[in-house]
Amino acid sequence: MEMTRREQKAVEFFTSGDNCAQAVFKAYADVAGLTEDQAAMVAVGFGGGIGRMRQNCGAFSAAVMLCGALEGPQGADADVRTDVYRRVQLTHARFLEKTGSISCAELLNRKAGTEGVAPDERTAEYYAKRPCVGIVRAACQVIDEQLAEKDGQR
Repeated sequence: MEMTRREQKAVEFFTSGDNCAQAVFKAYADVAGLTEDQAAMVAVGFGGGIGRMRQNCGAFSAAVMLCGALEGPQGADADVRTDVYRRVQLTHARFLEKTGSISCAELLNRKAGTEGVAPDERTAEYYAKRPCVGIVRAACQVIDEQLAEKDGQR
C-alpha cells in the first residue's frame, strides 16, 4: 500500500529521531491547530508506551489525542464528548485490527516497565529490529480513514 503524505511525514519524523507519539502527532499538527514544535511538546511523554513504561502505544495515544481535534474546538464540551468517545472507540478497534494490540510491550514483545527512562540510541539496528515504523503507519492509516470519513460527511 502506498503511503499517504501524512503517513510518509510521520515515518520521516520517527526515523529522524522523534518518538512514535511525536511522529504521528506532528504529522497531524495542523488538524490539532498546533505547530509541529507544539505537537512535539504535547506528545513527547507518550513515547515508549507512555514514558518508556511500555503501556499504551505512543502512536495509538497520538491517534487518540487527535480524536478530539477531529471533532473541532467544541470537542471539550460535555455534550460533544459522546462523539469524541465514539471516535476513540472506533480508533481503538481499527488500530487493533491493524496491529493486534495497543500495548507497547506486546507490540515490541517486551516486558512492561523495565527499561528505565533513557531512550535507546537511534541506529540502523534499532530501526531494523522494531516494528515501530509499521505501527506509526497503522496509526496514520486509522487517522486518515477518519479524516476521509469526516470529509465525506460535509
